[in-house]
Amino acid sequence: MKKAFYFLVLLPVFLIGQSNLSKHDYFIQFNMSKFADKVSLDSMFNHDTFKTFNKQELNYKLKDLMSFMDQSKAVVMHGNITDSIPYYQISFPIKDNKDLSAYFFDRVAEENNNAYDTLKTQITCANSINASKYCYYTPKNSSFTIGWNNEHLVIYELTGITTTQYALDSQAEYADTTAVLVEEAPDEYVSDDVQETTTDAPIISEEKTSEEVDEQVAVPVEDTEQEEEDDEEYIAYLESMKKAQQEERNKKIAKQEIQLDALFKNGFVMPVSSQVNTDSAISMWLNYQAIYEKFASIPYLFKGYKPNLASAEKTASIKGMNADFYFENDKAKMVQTIEYAPSLATIMQKIIAKKPNKNVFNYFPKNEPLGYMTYHSNTEEVLKNYPQIMDQFLATMPFESEDREIITDLFSTLIDEKASATLFDGDFSMFLHAVEQYESTYTVPAYSDDYEEKAEERKITKTRPVFTFIMTSSHPTMSEKLLNLGVRKRVLTKENNYYVVTKTEDLGNVVIFKDKDVLVLTNGLNYLNNGSKSAFAKQVKKELSNNYFVGNFDIAQFMNSYFVNQNLGKDQEKMMKLSNQFKNIKCYSSNKISDNKMTFEMELNSNFNDKNIIIQTLDLVKFLK
Repeated sequence: MKKAFYFLVLLPVFLIGQSNLSKHDYFIQFNMSKFADKVSLDSMFNHDTFKTFNKQELNYKLKDLMSFMDQSKAVVMHGNITDSIPYYQISFPIKDNKDLSAYFFDRVAEENNNAYDTLKTQITCANSINASKYCYYTPKNSSFTIGWNNEHLVIYELTGITTTQYALDSQAEYADTTAVLVEEAPDEYVSDDVQETTTDAPIISEEKTSEEVDEQVAVPVEDTEQEEEDDEEYIAYLESMKKAQQEERNKKIAKQEIQLDALFKNGFVMPVSSQVNTDSAISMWLNYQAIYEKFASIPYLFKGYKPNLASAEKTASIKGMNADFYFENDKAKMVQTIEYAPSLATIMQKIIAKKPNKNVFNYFPKNEPLGYMTYHSNTEEVLKNYPQIMDQFLATMPFESEDREIITDLFSTLIDEKASATLFDGDFSMFLHAVEQYESTYTVPAYSDDYEEKAEERKITKTRPVFTFIMTSSHPTMSEKLLNLGVRKRVLTKENNYYVVTKTEDLGNVVIFKDKDVLVLTNGLNYLNNGSKSAFAKQVKKELSNNYFVGNFDIAQFMNSYFVNQNLGKDQEKMMKLSNQFKNIKCYSSNKISDNKMTFEMELNSNFNDKNIIIQTLDLVKFLK
């Protein structure tokens, strides 16, 4: 499975599907027509960044494989990781079956043209029920199997095989659908020399010269015989391990080829899913509920018991997650969607519908900072609905439903939700104003002219962040008592209306102050407004009218602020190029839940629009290497 996801990251178009399955845990669709509207796929996969995958000596080159793809149709990857027999399948459309077949047969002929490797690769071909030809084989030294017909190419692999079941349909019988093996390739594909022949691998030994023998040091005969016996046992052990591994691989490949044969024998159908968005360039769906039940943290980590799924009503749960990607010339956008069960969606709506405490805006920065995030939720609703929110987690524990009720009732009894919520009302904001330099003094041992040891002071220039944290607490006394506790313990010093944190050089002068329900911790007091709303505060307040979370990170300003005074040597130019390439990352999440779904959006904005942002990123990766 790991190999499949590496493949997904590196080759984002070379990933795709299986015939319509009623059950899968993830579904990833590359809408190639949307890609083609925004960026040339040929320019993308012929880019120097992918030169590792296009080397002349490679048997399978990325640009060669992409030339056979039909770029007007979708490419799909889907699979199952919670079933007893997990699998993944990558399916994509092709535009030229004859050329693709010739390509694979030529590659196999090259692989088999090795006199020292007697285990030959075989391509098997047969006819489907609609009389169309299909072929499949497992490339040498690969764990996946490839199959294709007139319209589609499929990459298929079973992972974690422990039984004779198959991922396609555990109830189906495949004896009648197994393809007939052909002893030679069709005339239009390849010559007769691509066949499977297996013989015992030759043992190649090196003879020592008489001079080398003479130079050897004589050892007792008994020791020599014992060493030879130990060597023979070790060699025999390695051979047995190698044989066992090969047998396991052969079994796995046989199962995979039966699967592919069944897929194509009955007429391959491109997998589809109602869960993905065809308007995005890339759309992904994850069956969160099924995967969580499989890998629930405690059962999965300790493996000491089986999750109690039979008693799990899961009336309140996260059902699935989606991520859609869009690419323009000047920006890339990701829209993540979390789908809740109806009961949990109702609770989450109450949590995120909270209006921000208006007093927090009085202490927002005067000007837009390098980065910020502000989050506002209803803590009281979280505590009141704790049992329902934790339902999905507790359902996987080895407890009966009555036992779970005891846990949640105990929590509700011990905690006064309304009073506890006043400790932290749910407003939290964080700002990064700047990155400043400061001189740090340190001592090192030294020696005087009389060779007497002494301490010598030296100075070094360092950097530190200038930041602010703002939160709200409407509890009438707790925040004051905690601040006074800090004074008594000499962690804080009260100066007028501020509490100064015992000075730490790494953070500078950090102060804490309280105004009504607002608590502020900052080492950049001069960056903040004092009791009035700045233009920046009004801008964020407007954004929060439709969102419960808003964030922004100014990449260009941060990079310039941090690296402008740094001596990076030969890397200075690279960092300046990076700082000029991208503008900012903007994040926000709506305070409205629609169709039981919560959305989170993130945008990466570029300073340039002459090329699609994907090509811009590839150019940057090449430059930074």
